[in-house]
Amino acid sequence: MTTTTPFPVVTGILGGEFRYAYTPAELDDLTKRIASPNYHLISQVYVWDRPCRENDDGSIHEFPRGRLMVSVNPFLGWGALHYMHPGAPNGALVYSYNPDEPNHAPSLVLDPEGLDFPHTSSLPLEDVRTAVTEYGRTGTRPECVRWQPGQWY
Repeated sequence: MTTTTPFPVVTGILGGEFRYAYTPAELDDLTKRIASPNYHLISQVYVWDRPCRENDDGSIHEFPRGRLMVSVNPFLGWGALHYMHPGAPNGALVYSYNPDEPNHAPSLVLDPEGLDFPHTSSLPLEDVRTAVTEYGRTGTRPECVRWQPGQWY
């Protein structure tokens, strides 16, 4: 007998707008939107058994503990990742890691208040898309990219 696991619900917050993926095709579309020039440079991705939600007055705030934050510069073809999951055995807070440290990579926003990712976090945009897709399918830290310790700020 074969059992199937239902596809998880992937919530993407793109420029403050909540978008949901319930199928692999919708995840592909969400991943393309995250890396497109039509949205803000920072997106958040959550994987759960239901859609994430919050309301304006703060009385509803439903999110899982883990998150993948994505910062992109689609015009130049670069991005960076920030994975956070309290209590995760493989690193509660990590940034993507590019051992080649591309000096020509642009600064990528970690926090709009003036913090950027270290240059060693810069990845080609296609690698970022692959990692977002993997995270959306598994809900765990993507293994298709390398990681380095991050910092709480």
